[in-house]
Amino acid sequence: MTASIEKYTIRFVNKGEKYGLQFCLTHDKDEPMIESYDARYPHTEFGQFVTRYYVQTLRDHEGGLDLHGGVPEWKVSAAGMQQVKQLISATY
Repeated sequence: MTASIEKYTIRFVNKGEKYGLQFCLTHDKDEPMIESYDARYPHTEFGQFVTRYYVQTLRDHEGGLDLHGGVPEWKVSAAGMQQVKQLISATY
């Protein structure tokens, strides 16, 4: 499943699904992950890969989130993180 949050495409990765560079890895853990892509840059079908977190990490997070310390604009606002948490709750 994918969704748009602010300037990002977020992609849920469940056990058995492909992820990573050119989707060459298979997720083998029970805990699902969420990948974040900057949709402004068409490096992949989802945008430019930014980062990936386990769902539980994001479920427990409060406030906004800095996705990559080296790129100041790669931040999700507190309101955007609330949207992510709503999607997590609706999906899992």
